Amino acid sequence: MKILVACYSRTGTTKEVGEAIAKELGADFDEIVDLKKRTGLPPIRFLIAGKDATRKRKTNIKFERAAAGYDLIVIGTPVWAGNITPAVRTYLGAQRLDGKKVAFFCTYSIGHEKVFDEMKALVPKSVVVGTLGIPAKEVKAGDYLKRAKEFAESLKK
Repeated sequence: MKILVACYSRTGTTKEVGEAIAKELGADFDEIVDLKKRTGLPPIRFLIAGKDATRKRKTNIKFERAAAGYDLIVIGTPVWAGNITPAVRTYLGAQRLDGKKVAFFCTYSIGHEKVFDEMKALVPKSVVVGTLGIPAKEVKAGDYLKRAKEFAESLKK
């Protein structure tokens, strides 16, 4: 089975989890890049990013690999203001995922409960085979690897 793990990560936290999952699965890894500048003073950049996520905005992105050539696509996002990021929202609309097996993961500080429902709604003709939410503090502490490995193992079945 050919597998792709793709994720957006502004700070590197979600990318770290995505790379660990890709390694466990023996999968290709692709980073989704948001072409909108999301840097600046912390309070301002968080407010703008959260507003974009809450308003369900899309953004210009780039990525290397098309999902069409894969049997399973694992897609990751950080959670911003309880929502998926504009980059992942755009990615889910840009890729051809109809009939594909997909799995989702997210990293979050608070409020990730509706994220997977939102992601599923954006790919209604895909088969969702798993989800994983990991608190950002677990990633920073290095306490996420067991859960990432268990998630990867569940996707192999």
